[in-house]
Amino acid sequence: MTATFDASGIGQLVIRLGLVTEEQVQECLEELGNKKAPGEDMIRLLERKRYLSPFQSHKLRKGDTEGYFLGGYRILYKIASGSFGRVYRGDDPRTGQVVAIKVLRNKWTMDKQKIDLFLREGKLGMSIRHPNIVSVLAVGQDAPTGQYYIVMEFIEGGNLRDILQIRKKLEVDEALRIIEECAQGLEYAWQRGLTHRDIKPTNILIEAKTGQTKLVDFGLAQISSHAPTLHLQRQEDLDEDIAVDRTVDYAGLEKATHQQPGDVRSDIFFLGCVLYECLTGQPLMPVTRDRQARMQARRYQEVEETLRRQGPAQGLTPPLMRLLQRMVAFDPAQRLQNPTELLDAIQQCRQELRGGTVATSAAPSQEPKTLVVIEARESLKEPFRKLNQKGYRVVLSSDPQLAVRQFRKQPFDALVMDGGTVGREAVEAFNEVARLAQQKEHALAAVLLLSPQQAEWEADVMRNGRTDVLYLPVNFKQLLRRLQEMSEAPLTAEEDNEDVPSAAGDASMSPS
Repeated sequence: MTATFDASGIGQLVIRLGLVTEEQVQECLEELGNKKAPGEDMIRLLERKRYLSPFQSHKLRKGDTEGYFLGGYRILYKIASGSFGRVYRGDDPRTGQVVAIKVLRNKWTMDKQKIDLFLREGKLGMSIRHPNIVSVLAVGQDAPTGQYYIVMEFIEGGNLRDILQIRKKLEVDEALRIIEECAQGLEYAWQRGLTHRDIKPTNILIEAKTGQTKLVDFGLAQISSHAPTLHLQRQEDLDEDIAVDRTVDYAGLEKATHQQPGDVRSDIFFLGCVLYECLTGQPLMPVTRDRQARMQARRYQEVEETLRRQGPAQGLTPPLMRLLQRMVAFDPAQRLQNPTELLDAIQQCRQELRGGTVATSAAPSQEPKTLVVIEARESLKEPFRKLNQKGYRVVLSSDPQLAVRQFRKQPFDALVMDGGTVGREAVEAFNEVARLAQQKEHALAAVLLLSPQQAEWEADVMRNGRTDVLYLPVNFKQLLRRLQEMSEAPLTAEEDNEDVPSAAGDASMSPS
């Protein structure tokens, strides 16, 4: 290429390819002082001024006229590679936004299963948006080159594995913050029917400037059958070789504990392993590449004993030990049951570390009752968290079918479903949970919230003495009292007169 074109020809080419501007080319030609100078001189000058990246210069020298852009994003240089794909730093020429571009390796572009797996990862990422999950901006196939790509937000920083290799271990506050932010991302995904299934330090990114934690690589995430708005490749259609290789630890744990794939408690288990390594600098399980060894039940059965034996010796305090024991319990029923419970447990651990309420074996506190709240609007969820201080462990979701699925798996104590934001599906799910409770002879207290405009739906609501309909506006005191009347759950001394939020108008609720 450089032997064919002079400086002026190279300038015209890079403008045509959209790599640099006319002003930048003119600046370089004036500095060279000779439009007929060798093309190589022009490329070197453009690279020295950082108008071209080494990656782009290399392609120009080879004579490539394609592969500089994918999905409208400009490729700058390679930052990572693996057996499945390569990751490049890039930018959006229209806005200047820096991005990461993941490209499927050429050797897999004729393999339908691997293509489906790659595109599945991109489509999953496009469906979830949360501050603690790396955002996917675009996914597709480049027509000129045939390359498959995923464009993601670029995280200026490093992954947790790299950080631990340098620092060995983290301070308690920092480790808890990282795990808490991971749990917030997992909670958001779980409420939408997704689990991660590949929690490990390399999939946890830390932004250098802000310290914010981001989960990456939902490519192996399990999709529940009810997951809304997701129309993706079925799990059984995935490339088994790749899936088994990357999730062998999950498969080993779930085989040993007789769990179904996609159980969010598996994510909690492996996040507990990450927390232990952050605090001690040591892995909680033996590190091995031997697949057979990683599938042995003993590998997971010994985790609790390893924690009991080595945790205190590594300086872990009782509050940290209690948190870890609830995360990595071998029996899934003894683990924290979902990310919402994990977030509450982290807060409790912090309080104990700061000298607040400390649980003691001599006087165990009453186990809080589990309250599932189905609320579709994000802005209306936060007030319901206050019920954590009213004797309930609150599980929040926007999906009414989550309540049905969760009750089948593990019956809970109380249900509040907001038909005002969820819609007609709330009535159907509410009735299904009520029927299940009746069949199981389980004492469930369930309240369906409706707006006055939905009054005609009340006739379709199942009544059994433990279900009721309340019309908005209503306040938390009324809601708690009704739950108590139906389940005999104790009310706390400080009853809450704050209004239950509604989409109709948060500030216009009636006082108690």
